[in-house]
Amino acid sequence: MKKWVLLLGASAFLAGCDMMGGATEESQPSESSESSAETSESASTEESSQASSSEASSESSSSESASASGEEVTTQFPLVPQKSEIDKGFTLENDKLLQEIQLRMSQTPELGIENDVAIHFTGLFLGEQGQDNVQAVFIVVNRTDMAMTNIDLTVSMSTTDGEVILDKRPFELTEKSFGILEPDTVMPAYFTVPMENQEAFFSVSDLSKVTYSIDSFDFDER
Repeated sequence: MKKWVLLLGASAFLAGCDMMGGATEESQPSESSESSAETSESASTEESSQASSSEASSESSSSESASASGEEVTTQFPLVPQKSEIDKGFTLENDKLLQEIQLRMSQTPELGIENDVAIHFTGLFLGEQGQDNVQAVFIVVNRTDMAMTNIDLTVSMSTTDGEVILDKRPFELTEKSFGILEPDTVMPAYFTVPMENQEAFFSVSDLSKVTYSIDSFDFDER
């Protein structure tokens, strides 16, 4: 089964973040978002990858000007693939999805929240519209001094018009598949979008029109 890399809407930057404490922030096109997660309902990685689009321009004026400048900001937080991705040979050198995530990170001035764990929506998804394999691609940013594994979290996601995409949806990031989220690192997470909410998900063309939150967050410290 192929890993499809598709762009949601027309944003070239990551969406806003939400920390594990559950304080919601509206997504902004100039902020960053990436995450790595295995859902309890579906596998988070697949055997091959290809990109359907190399880059997209943002509909917002702030994103357009940032993209046009061509400036990149080097992030101090490395992107680490999931353990299951590493086991299948996916690396930053050969996987187009991981490369696209890293590119968006490099274009973002700041990732995550100091002394906390945060998620960012990347504007990317896996799977095919109308099928039950659609996954929103997030990143998890750990800016604490703790290594974490076996993470259980619930995530809500909706449009600013109130259309629900994820409603306190539970996800499990196991050590066997996800791996260990080390301090000051970023990992991708793949959150399955229910069939009944795909219309709302694919209606998003501007990342500033999406909000999301971490409703609960538990983990084992390593």
